[in-house]
Amino acid sequence: RGQANALNEGIKQASYEYVMCLDADTVIDDDAPFYMIEDFKKNPKLGAVTGNPRIRNKSSILGKIQTIEYASIIGCIKRSQSLAGAINTISGVFTLFKKSALKDVGYWDTDMITEDIAVSWKLHLFDYEIKYEPRALCWMLVPETIGGLWKQRVRWAQGGHEVLLRDFWPTIKTKKLSLYILMFEQIASITWVYIVLCYLSFLVITANILDYTYLKYSFSIFFFSSFTMTFINIIQFTV
Repeated sequence: RGQANALNEGIKQASYEYVMCLDADTVIDDDAPFYMIEDFKKNPKLGAVTGNPRIRNKSSILGKIQTIEYASIIGCIKRSQSLAGAINTISGVFTLFKKSALKDVGYWDTDMITEDIAVSWKLHLFDYEIKYEPRALCWMLVPETIGGLWKQRVRWAQGGHEVLLRDFWPTIKTKKLSLYILMFEQIASITWVYIVLCYLSFLVITANILDYTYLKYSFSIFFFSSFTMTFINIIQFTV
């Protein structure tokens, strides 16, 4: 949340029409800003253009796994969301904002744990669009320990919860299908986590290790889920 305060102070000193925000460990491609400015010129409704983050530290197993995640899954999700008409969140790692748009939405929230998710939804609610620019490459550092990765993902999840609770009714009132899709996606992801936790707890409490038939039936849902997620991922790749 200290980052949100720093961003708010920094943007007040900016004198240009567009403001670039990136993490301290981020390295951007030389041509990335030109692609993003090009998007703003083509669409005056844009409030922000978010870049395409790649991994710099690939030496560890976790680094390699996250390299695949960012290069394929996250990129595909943002492309799919673009087709639906709205992107869930900008990348706090590397984004170019229109300064006037940030002023209209009240800049970054200092009471939200993930300021990038929060400002994304505020831009949507103020009728600004967000674009994902896959050509705007940047390279960042990711957690290389289980503890660091866990803290990062818990922070993301908490940020999503906070934004959903704050913006649920304002989103309903917009009557925009694109925002309804984003909200459904957020609710579905939260619901899925709780369903899995409850189901695993049920298996631990009731499982009979000697009963092979029972175990085979109990875990069949995970085989079905794996097939479903793989099929969805293939669809995203085709997008």
